[in-house]
Amino acid sequence: MPDALVIAGCLSGEKNDAGVAALVDELAAAVGAGAVLRARTGGRPVGPAVPEALAELRARGVRRALVVTTHVTNGRLQREARFAVRAAFWGFDGLNLAPPLLSEEEDFAAVAAALDEALPARPGLVVALAGHRGAACEEAFARLEEALSERGRADVLVDAPGHLSGRLARRPERKVLLGPLLMALGHHARHDVLVDLREQLAAQGLTVSTWPHALAELPAVRALVVAHALSFCPSGVV
Repeated sequence: MPDALVIAGCLSGEKNDAGVAALVDELAAAVGAGAVLRARTGGRPVGPAVPEALAELRARGVRRALVVTTHVTNGRLQREARFAVRAAFWGFDGLNLAPPLLSEEEDFAAVAAALDEALPARPGLVVALAGHRGAACEEAFARLEEALSERGRADVLVDAPGHLSGRLARRPERKVLLGPLLMALGHHARHDVLVDLREQLAAQGLTVSTWPHALAELPAVRALVVAHALSFCPSGVV
């Protein structure tokens, strides 16, 4: 087991979020690290970045560490975290980076099942889940949407915000339940999705209600993040 755990990503600067608190506690308990740091990857400059957190651990004399991101997909920020871990590796005896939430085929099925349970289908209503932009994210969203469809949930759309408005305009349903496909209910989820995108969809004549929750609130999602972390405890370079 590592001597230290770095939890990095969109959870780094969020306060008063029950899902975030539960995930941090469950990760720390499962990994059993003596020290737990939170670091940022992109976003607002709140707290240390991953290289700074790793430098701090190295200065403390920590020899084995694990970095767990709260990224949903293997996009730009996950790749930047991997570069940071590789650059810092030679200062540790063991350092590794756990994969993002949606990494293996079974991950898509597990998250689809969690969303299916949390967001039951309702007649005449389409569920729209908005995540981050980027080619890697959009590819993962398409796979997640397919996994939902295989569960009989053709009423759920998963996409970047800019694509959802056009897709919803082509749907027969005029009622939309809008939510973020993000690990934390942070600034992006609250403002870009639940306010700005909601207003845009309402301006298209849609009746929009919101699902103001994050993936970290779902126990099955937290369990998947913990499983990824345990399978990647430090044994060498990433």
